[in-house]
Amino acid sequence: MSEIVVNKVVKEYVSREGTTVRALDSVSFEAAAGGITSIVGPTGSGKSTVLRILCGLDQADEGTVHVGGQTPDGLKGRIGFMTQRHTLFPWMRVRENIGLPLLLKNIPENEAGRRVTAICGQLGLAGAGDLYPYELSGGMMQRAALGRLLATDSRLWLMDEPFAALDERSRHQLQLLLIELVRERGLSVLFVTHSIDEAVYLADRVVVLSAGPGRVVETVDIAEARPRNRLSPSYGSYMEKIRTSIESVL
Repeated sequence: MSEIVVNKVVKEYVSREGTTVRALDSVSFEAAAGGITSIVGPTGSGKSTVLRILCGLDQADEGTVHVGGQTPDGLKGRIGFMTQRHTLFPWMRVRENIGLPLLLKNIPENEAGRRVTAICGQLGLAGAGDLYPYELSGGMMQRAALGRLLATDSRLWLMDEPFAALDERSRHQLQLLLIELVRERGLSVLFVTHSIDEAVYLADRVVVLSAGPGRVVETVDIAEARPRNRLSPSYGSYMEKIRTSIESVL
């Protein structure tokens, strides 16, 4: 069953010079519930624009988007969004940042504290709850940002290159953590990345966009079982298929 349905979406912007720039050109794809779908493509292909439309920050000029059968306007506060920058509040400790969605929902303090403690334990932040974001490594900050997503109880996550700025070891650790969270919680994730390797490692389906204006060039379903072996011939063939697809439209 499809959680996300994007149908013939067109999006245009007006530049500073007053000219119309088309960011997306009749983009259509579907993302299954309970899995990870990745969007890849060159810079300027409209990957982030797709996420902004899906979460209601932007409106499509033409076409439709549906999430769980509803339009984004009907899902305010029920979609989790994570970017490359952690967006943690610097004046709040880790526990306070993670617990902010619970505070906004008026969850009783004892219950909120219990849930934050459980999230910190699950994400390897048990000893970091009283620290401020500036006291954390990049990987730990992104773990805290994941924790805040978990606290929202949203089942759909839109993720815009959330691990791009991390070192390779931290990035791989968080990729494994995301896969585990999807399995345990039945999350549906739409994951934007520039990394073909990250897309193949994480996703059940990879949507390849062309250079701007973004069009869907190819959709690749990844049949590789998890955990995936980056050194296997089949993994390499998926990498090459997607790389060739991207290079064909540069």
